[in-house]
Amino acid sequence: MSKSNPKEHEFVEELEEEVAQYVKKLKNKFKKAQKEAKEYLDGWQRERANFANYKKDVEKRMSEAKDNIKGETLIHMLQVVDNLELMLKHVDDAIKKSKWFSGVEQAHKHAQQTVKNLGLVEIETKPGDKFDPQIHDAIAGEGDIVEEVLKRGYRMDGKVLRPTEVKVRNN
Repeated sequence: MSKSNPKEHEFVEELEEEVAQYVKKLKNKFKKAQKEAKEYLDGWQRERANFANYKKDVEKRMSEAKDNIKGETLIHMLQVVDNLELMLKHVDDAIKKSKWFSGVEQAHKHAQQTVKNLGLVEIETKPGDKFDPQIHDAIAGEGDIVEEVLKRGYRMDGKVLRPTEVKVRNN
């Protein structure tokens, strides 16, 4: 049997010590890399959630803007309907028999149907109803009973787009 050389034994011990230190350094680097990877993953997940929330917020704002634009457009369309109604209400009997008048009536019906198709629902109000400030706008008189409907009101998607203008009286 050959005896081990003390220098060789010392060399092997030194080599084992170097390998152990190298493995220790690798383990530390690995732990540091794992920690860094977890931080990156956490940050990425937070940003992903932030982006999803941002996207929902933008979609909500876009929908609200679309509804606001639609509402503004319909309010202008209602002015056309109101003007046609006024014209029809105050026309002379001789004109009522003309083809022109028939065309105006058709235009009025078409305008009414258009606002209905676009989602407007008339607020049903009649004389004798109790005044409701949520859906009525008192233009004349005092009291809590609707005496006369001056201008029809409308809702869109359950919200009052234009309140019904009324004249009120005391009970």
